[in-house]
Amino acid sequence: MKNVKFSGLVLLILALFVISCEKSTDGSEQSLSPELPPAESMAIDFDAFEENGTSGKSAVLRDVQKAPNGNWVFSRLVVGVWSTALYSTLSVPVAAFHAAFAQTPEQISDDTWQWTYSVDGFTSEYTARLTAQLTSEAVLWNMYITKNGIEGFEEFQWFSGSSSLDGNSGFWILNQGPDHPDAMLRIDWERTGDEIGSIRYTWVRELNDQGTDDLFRNSYLEYGLQDAYYDAYFNAYVYDTNLQAFTEVDIEWSRETFEGRVRSFAYFEDELWHCWDSNGDDVACE
Repeated sequence: MKNVKFSGLVLLILALFVISCEKSTDGSEQSLSPELPPAESMAIDFDAFEENGTSGKSAVLRDVQKAPNGNWVFSRLVVGVWSTALYSTLSVPVAAFHAAFAQTPEQISDDTWQWTYSVDGFTSEYTARLTAQLTSEAVLWNMYITKNGIEGFEEFQWFSGSSSLDGNSGFWILNQGPDHPDAMLRIDWERTGDEIGSIRYTWVRELNDQGTDDLFRNSYLEYGLQDAYYDAYFNAYVYDTNLQAFTEVDIEWSRETFEGRVRSFAYFEDELWHCWDSNGDDVACE
């Protein structure tokens, strides 16, 4: 029995050695940095539900005042809560992570690598430092960001995360910001082939900006792919301030035609699907 355990330990060590090293052209051993998780593991493409997206939605349905009961408009509002959080409140850490793919890391210890670079696309100057630590079970990620100039701040850990050794699953935890350094959003993701097969955004912030209980806490939006005409879906569980209760919303759509459907008892007061066509106009469901 001891020999079996010893053999298992040797195999684990050898596996880690293979992951960490490769032969260079001159025959010497050269350390390999862990592969970055997919960019979409932090922010998927919300374009099909954006007001100014390229999904072909009609101009009328882009105006909530003109079409307050549009099926696509309602779906866009549900999804918009999460895309706004990622591309507004958390735009700096999301952009910083995306920028890492154009950088070359430096090995700073036997099991840790570091990417250091400036983040473009903002009027202020941000510097990012992303680290990856290789362990026997996963890769541990940490992003530190510094802002220079007006309202600048010292290095702040904006998010952390973990990914499997095969790079096919993991999670992120994003903090709100330097002024509110508490966890705000957790992202759990899995990769299927070359794309994200499923991802769940969970609101984990305990207190809002006023320091009272965040009623939206435990709300989530889950995205996934499925083998059907409507080949993508969102399942939402969100706190509705008007109803003062959590509600469920199911959304399905075709990534090719942008046709889709939505179901929500709290909003439509029935259990039926409500559909839209490729222009975003309400249509009867077949």
